[in-house]
Amino acid sequence: MFFYIKDKLYYDKMNLTILEVIEIKSIYDFKKKIVSVNEIQEYFKIRDYIQLVNFINNLTNEGQLKEIKSSKLNGMNPALFNKYRILTKAVDNTKYIDEINYSFYFSFNKDYYLNNIDKYKEDKIYIEKLTSYFRNCSERLDITMSINERSYDIWQEEKFLKYEGGLRILKNLGINLESMNIYSTPEPFVYFSNNKYDNQNILIIENKDTWYTLRKLMLEGQNTFLGESFSTIIYGQGKCIEKSLEEYEFTVEKYLFSPNKLVYWGDIDYEGIGIYERLKEKYESKFKIKLFRQAYKEMIKKSKKVNLNTSKDKQNKNIKGIFYDELKEIEANIKNILENGKYIPQEILNYQILRIGENKSV
Repeated sequence: MFFYIKDKLYYDKMNLTILEVIEIKSIYDFKKKIVSVNEIQEYFKIRDYIQLVNFINNLTNEGQLKEIKSSKLNGMNPALFNKYRILTKAVDNTKYIDEINYSFYFSFNKDYYLNNIDKYKEDKIYIEKLTSYFRNCSERLDITMSINERSYDIWQEEKFLKYEGGLRILKNLGINLESMNIYSTPEPFVYFSNNKYDNQNILIIENKDTWYTLRKLMLEGQNTFLGESFSTIIYGQGKCIEKSLEEYEFTVEKYLFSPNKLVYWGDIDYEGIGIYERLKEKYESKFKIKLFRQAYKEMIKKSKKVNLNTSKDKQNKNIKGIFYDELKEIEANIKNILENGKYIPQEILNYQILRIGENKSV
């Protein structure tokens, strides 16, 4: 790299000597991509034109400047173009390439980081810890751990593997997640059963208040709601149920392993409908999943007596019709409510309505 150097004198009071200080200026001091000859001459304080020509030619030959031919020649002899483009400073990545080639654990795939050196620089400290783990602690991979435990064991950061880049780094290195010998830890269900018989009818309830209401009624001895009987109720916690069902057997007791059917009940809004449709698509082969049809019919019936609230903004309106296929009788009513930006919460059916003997009079 070519620099212009200017000498100055500096008096060092401590050593009582005169030191020569070198002021180094670089073309990269300009914080823009295009500079004029006049700007170069002024910044580097080059008064002699021939020196200026030699200076600019040197920078051009070293790949720091490139003439902009459309700016035309300046009419001097020898001629210079009026403007030059500052080229990106070349970076020597030899050190990092050598690290990838010779420091990686032998089974790590090198291709991604050889082609993305800047990414390697970002991930370097994490890759080094992973390499050390594979090289010096590989026997620990024979011990099953949760994903957060494994993350802490390698990086001393429990969330890194799952949430902060660990999965991306494994993918870049061609490491299969299964080879890390980890087990997932889904959010546990909150559920209540009034008996421990097999082949139960289970109701998944989207919202907490409604779940507590049905639990209260079950503790009072009621297990039939709007004409349908259930032995277990699960609090779905909104969208959380979509993930929780993946590890169903690890979350519930053995008597719930093979339910007779799984029934879903949520809000009448795009979000509640979407949750059911995704559950149906993802788990239909494992469970007999259906809607709590009578609850939805009752919600529509009660909604005609109240002014409905406006639904939340930014709900995903991409529903596929699976929900409507089970509720043909009230499909038009539901669509009308949604298209008008309204929704019906589960809580419209309260304790008094759900309690046997009282729902007809409310």
